[in-house]
Amino acid sequence: MDIFTMLLSLLIIMGLIIGATIRINSLMKGKIINTLLNKKILLIIASILAFLFALAFVIAYFDGFVYYWDDYLWLAFSITLIFAVANYIPTLVSFLREVHQSNLEDIKEQELKEV
Repeated sequence: MDIFTMLLSLLIIMGLIIGATIRINSLMKGKIINTLLNKKILLIIASILAFLFALAFVIAYFDGFVYYWDDYLWLAFSITLIFAVANYIPTLVSFLREVHQSNLEDIKEQELKEV
């Protein structure tokens, strides 16, 4: 039974990797990439996440959880990280899109040279 569980887990992981590969290729052509290029939407989403994160922090405080200074620093770091990711994702996505287009052009040039 242990071998069956391990094999099933490996098959599920392989399926997820294959599915992710196919999905990434289709994303390069889809509308989700265009959404990731919109910095205003990402910053709104980051604001909502930061608010919910801080709200959970406050609720835990009133529920009797004792905080130390490092907990406050981690809260500040986490909120800063949320906004930094939202700020730099459009730049990263546009860079990856340019690299993808460059690779496609290089493949076409190589095919023309071989013929």
